[in-house]
Amino acid sequence: MWLLRNSTSDAADLVRTPFPEDEPPLTRAEIRALRDKIELLRATQSRWQAAQQRQEQAAATFAKPAAEAALHRQTLLRFFDLRFKKSPEGQKRLMAIRAGSGDADLVQDVSDLLLLCSEHAEALHKAPRGEADAEARLRELSPLLARMLADKTLSPEAQRSRKLRDAAYTLVVHAERRLRAAAEYWYAGTDKMKDDAPFPVSRGAASTGDEEEDEAFAEDGAPEGDASEEGAADGGAAEGRATEDVESGEGEDER
Repeated sequence: MWLLRNSTSDAADLVRTPFPEDEPPLTRAEIRALRDKIELLRATQSRWQAAQQRQEQAAATFAKPAAEAALHRQTLLRFFDLRFKKSPEGQKRLMAIRAGSGDADLVQDVSDLLLLCSEHAEALHKAPRGEADAEARLRELSPLLARMLADKTLSPEAQRSRKLRDAAYTLVVHAERRLRAAAEYWYAGTDKMKDDAPFPVSRGAASTGDEEEDEAFAEDGAPEGDASEEGAADGGAAEGRATEDVESGEGEDER
């Protein structure tokens, strides 16, 4: 992004930029409003990052019990493979358990296996390779995994935070592009343009993995990654200087 440090005379120039007929002229109010848009971006970015950090923490917590559950799952599948060797219906149920590979699939697999264990409890408790212990541990892990899975999935509130952040970013980008276009018209090749470099927009927080939403957002003109809070803060500081200059000289210009 790019923000011009407007002096009073700069603002007087910028509002006279001859934009095409299908685009409204730049106004002092629009220049001042950019600071408010950046403040909104900073606030929504902070909320989104907090939600994302909670999700990442929950995902990290999920990993250890999930790995343990996967080991017990294998122990029980080995037992039922032998037990259902001549049972097409039983083999079909085992195939369904093995079909998925994600975290939600693991939680469902544990539930399905525990049902099989209940149906074959007597034989299972006679098995000599730790099957009964595996079942007992999975019964302890099952509700824990289900709760952790819910925690590591983006909540509706977190999804709203992300959409608000995306919308705020779009507002900032649109306003900044108009200000930049006006500045380039007036000051291209001058020291005023050289003194004002773009402030960085990093990819910041990690993607949520929602590729369809990312692609749709990118088509609307926002970045595929995340606008950094640091970038928003830097932009806010620069725009603060700009709009303060505009406000301090507005009355003088009008007189």
